[in-house]
Amino acid sequence: MTAVEGGPVQATGWTADDSTFGARLALVRQRMGWGNVKEAATECGVPTESWRTWERDNVAPRNLLDVVEKISKRSGCDYAWLLAGPRLSSPRGGNTLR
Repeated sequence: MTAVEGGPVQATGWTADDSTFGARLALVRQRMGWGNVKEAATECGVPTESWRTWERDNVAPRNLLDVVEKISKRSGCDYAWLLAGPRLSSPRGGNTLR
């Protein structure tokens, strides 16, 4: 075990929480090296404030399928994973964010 402020931490590894749309957006942004929300939104052709709201407040876009398609095409991430998380991603590990 490794001690960290607030108590011990298991040294067995960790996984990112990708259970929400907002969390998946943040993972895509980080994986692509887009330093901030504005850069991510511009790269994907969506409004900056919309991306910010989706990621920060975990609000799904009204046109979810279109937005997911744009982001998936631009980033190369798995469409089903971005849309619905791990419950629909490829059983062979087709998620390109790993």
